[in-house]
Amino acid sequence: MSLRPFRSIAHPCVRLMLLGQVMCAAAGVAAAAGPRPEMLLFEEPQVTAAAKHSQSLAEAPASVTVITRAEIRRFGYRTLAEALRSVRGFYGSYDRNYSYIGARGFLRPSDYNNRILILVNGHTYNDDVYGMGYVGPEFGIDLEAVERIEVVRGPGSALYGGNAVFAVVNVVTATGQEQPGAHAVVETGSLGRKRGQVSLGHVFSNGLDVFASGSVLELDGNRQLYYPEYNDPTTNNGVAREADAERALNFFLSARSGNLSLQGGVNRRDKYLPTGSYAATFNDPDNQTVDGRDFAELRYTQEPGFGVLVTSRVFYDGLRYHGTYAYGSGADRVTSEDFGTSHWLGGEVQAQRELFPGNSLIAGSEFTYHPAATMENFVLPSGEHFVDDRRSLTTWGLYAQDEFVVLPQLTLVGGLRFDRYYDRLEEVSPRAAALWSPLADTRFKLLYGRAFRPPSVYEQYFEILSQDYGYLSNPQLKPERITTYEVIWEQTLWRRTQATVDLYHYDMSDLIDQAYVDTGDPNLVRVQFQNLASARANGAEFELRVPLSDAVNLRASYSLQEVRAAGGQLLPNSPKHLGNVAALFTWPAGIDTGFELQLLGPRQTLAGRQVGTAAVANLHLRYQTPVRGLGVGAGFYNLFDQRYSDPGGSEHVQDRIRQDGFTFRLQLEYGF
Repeated sequence: MSLRPFRSIAHPCVRLMLLGQVMCAAAGVAAAAGPRPEMLLFEEPQVTAAAKHSQSLAEAPASVTVITRAEIRRFGYRTLAEALRSVRGFYGSYDRNYSYIGARGFLRPSDYNNRILILVNGHTYNDDVYGMGYVGPEFGIDLEAVERIEVVRGPGSALYGGNAVFAVVNVVTATGQEQPGAHAVVETGSLGRKRGQVSLGHVFSNGLDVFASGSVLELDGNRQLYYPEYNDPTTNNGVAREADAERALNFFLSARSGNLSLQGGVNRRDKYLPTGSYAATFNDPDNQTVDGRDFAELRYTQEPGFGVLVTSRVFYDGLRYHGTYAYGSGADRVTSEDFGTSHWLGGEVQAQRELFPGNSLIAGSEFTYHPAATMENFVLPSGEHFVDDRRSLTTWGLYAQDEFVVLPQLTLVGGLRFDRYYDRLEEVSPRAAALWSPLADTRFKLLYGRAFRPPSVYEQYFEILSQDYGYLSNPQLKPERITTYEVIWEQTLWRRTQATVDLYHYDMSDLIDQAYVDTGDPNLVRVQFQNLASARANGAEFELRVPLSDAVNLRASYSLQEVRAAGGQLLPNSPKHLGNVAALFTWPAGIDTGFELQLLGPRQTLAGRQVGTAAVANLHLRYQTPVRGLGVGAGFYNLFDQRYSDPGGSEHVQDRIRQDGFTFRLQLEYGF
């Protein structure tokens, strides 16, 4: 029995004709279209995440990509994960519960996105129980509210501490000045998609800038999904029916007046689980996860004198996770209720000063108090508890970074951070960079850095024991560590064409993974998180951005990487080849068009099998109608209905998890 994840509404030939018409029209755009003010793939925005202060991409001591608001709109990205998949060297996976992002060939199944640090306007968004960075609908910030996404590759612990192993992703939201007035978006689409979003922005006469955004998402998902691993009459012949739905609520608010700013948000995401993960009863309608994140931050910037700029902030964060997994049937049916909740408070003080012309120093201190990081598990209807763990934790760090312009063509950067986690783990993270520009259009960056990921509360303290199976805690886990060396060549060619060559090597040690513990009894199984492995990688990334005209921009990138464990074996879910081709152009009729082709090379599964190459094309059309403020859009995702799978995690029976075929989204937006 074989069921498609989604039965397309249009024949593949129709979609091919649509793409052909689009590309043919694009050939005449350069001559026919009038000049446009923006060069979307070639804007040179300022970034803050690379050095904790505003600077140009050329000045940043890292390899940085910025996804602008215009690109988000014209490519039709629906989630942060979709936007990040477009970035050179990045790729993603989806297990029908969460979206995951990998970088530079590293994304192990069952990981929690805890090696990429997610920021919202510089505020850490990874949670404190699992260390997870949220990138799917559970992220909680509407992309309509995002002004840009800063992607800083490489280790970032020298400034940010833990979890900044492969990248720092800073989501910068809009202000009332950047998005004034009211805007409303209504969406529909395949898989029963229904979404509404509203934003309000205003700058008052006294200078107070306010921006707010909220949205509601309902997604029915695939009505039926077939998994051959469950192809048995007792498990509905492998068909999960009406088990893929998703609901999400988001709200975000920011305000600023003079040197004082406030931001905060709250969200909830409900996702039903069709895969039978964690050995739950397959096709049971109660299998689901509920996620919520809330945060608030108050920030104040002042210049007390002596050329010092001081930025202080205090913040609050909250996590709410609830997983329900059903087991058994009839009178023996029970549900396992799994909770992860926490609230934490903290603050940071940062000072910046130019010591002498050409030399700038940043130094700061950060402290976080976690009064009750909680994990709980009990069974209904009996109410029997298996896990009830509450931890009071503190983390703090000290950091400094100096930027020294030695010559007009040469800048040296050095940074260091000391962190103390959980009152027992201490880490020192150095960073060094040399930025050399021998010619006006030529830049070289030599980079070195170390970073770490502290073991999460879940990995250290989760313990659940039953008569024959269980998880053991491991409070003595050590942090994962990475050391990276990188050489970047950035060259501006003819007609503003930009070329980038990026070579890197990294070594990882003390990788945390699950292992079976020898109990001496074959009928007694115990699993524990342990520091088990190390890995080494070599990689090369190439990118070319070509402006054919003011109305047509092209981008192409290719990444070659090889990541191997200490024994020489390839890591699971680690593609050797990644590619991306993207085009933005405008028809003479004024239809903005974004086309993207993402190539993902073969990857190994946990069982050692292989998922094949995936070539996924996306097309988005947007038209600003003659009616003032009214725009329409249409997005077509996996345009050619490519059949492909992602490797499953250890919690799944499935070694490979089929992804969605062709889907579409229709959008109506109005600004007033």
